[in-house]
Amino acid sequence: MPKPPASPGRRLQGAVEPAIAKAVGTGRRRTAADRAGRLLPGRMRALTDFSGWKVGEFAQYAALPAGSLAAGRPPGAEVNARVNALSGSLPAEAVLLSRAITDTAPLAGEDGNPTLTDVLERYLPESISAYEVSTRRGRKDSAEGLLMTQLRLLHTVALNVEQAEAEHNERDLQIQDRFLRERFANLTPGELDLSDRNAPTPAVRAIDAPARGRTKSVAPDARAFLDPDNHPVVLFKRASGGTWDLGLRLALPKGHATVLGMVEETTAGATLFAHKANRRLFGTRRATGFKAPQSDLTLPLKLLAPKRFFIYAQSELGREITETVLFLRAENGSQAELPTGLTNHPRAALTVIATAYDTPDGLVVRNESVVFPDLRTACEGFGYGNITWLDRHTPIV
Repeated sequence: MPKPPASPGRRLQGAVEPAIAKAVGTGRRRTAADRAGRLLPGRMRALTDFSGWKVGEFAQYAALPAGSLAAGRPPGAEVNARVNALSGSLPAEAVLLSRAITDTAPLAGEDGNPTLTDVLERYLPESISAYEVSTRRGRKDSAEGLLMTQLRLLHTVALNVEQAEAEHNERDLQIQDRFLRERFANLTPGELDLSDRNAPTPAVRAIDAPARGRTKSVAPDARAFLDPDNHPVVLFKRASGGTWDLGLRLALPKGHATVLGMVEETTAGATLFAHKANRRLFGTRRATGFKAPQSDLTLPLKLLAPKRFFIYAQSELGREITETVLFLRAENGSQAELPTGLTNHPRAALTVIATAYDTPDGLVVRNESVVFPDLRTACEGFGYGNITWLDRHTPIV
């Protein structure tokens, strides 16, 4: 398949690049020139909206040579962003289940199974659209039940496809594809038929089957590692009442100015903010026994009646990507480690490290590691409304 023709800007950039390379040379001068090109985009470098990109996707893009074409976003990226934006109005279980479905998507640049791609780009979006239509028509309670039925079915099929792919089981892949086509035979754009139907013929495993679950449970004094691409979710079981006492610790290189913050929606519908910044010169060094100096940015949280919240970090501009880890500790001593990254880029300066939802079973924490240009865009990206802003970084509180 022939490649699409390059844009005029890319053709010009490709023509000028050899001359720049000859003038600048290699070594430190070349590194400085490349860094300036990333931080100060000119007309020959297209402005890209990185909102909602994973840190890993941004890192791959930033590492591309000048003029190279970036890999397309992975299947499900669009519905993933849509679910996040609707997470304030969708039932919490629907949000968590939808995100579990999108977790089965391949990484950017990898080939995806056609059946799984249909789940991510057709069936899941239409299920959400049908819920929105039914809710606007005043049938919210019945719509929630039907939506959850659809999502459980899609999640089960997605896991079955994922397993069949891993086992190279072509027969199971064909069964799942045929089942989906029959189950959604009456699918029309913008309106999905959610009426009751006969039980599915293929044997599909229950969504909460222990061998297939994707949510870990953290016991007292236990530690969990949340990879943003594999097993990103953990459940903190409730100790008592509805209050959560949490401690956040973000490990940083010494002198790396950063803001660590939290945005919370309470059960009463209010939006609360908390944040803390370190200072470049006076941060406390953490004794680790290793050579590189490390400082910690800590933020204690006492959440009285949370419905959901997200944790973010925003760093200074002018550096390469900073790899770091957020440590989230509950009052019973259990702890989750969330590896993430700070891009230090003007159009992706803020990283939403984690989201959390308070459920009857406990607190469900997810390693998001997605980037946004500012706090206002991040709040919009995760459906936090009813906020008045002084500017794109500052809410009125």
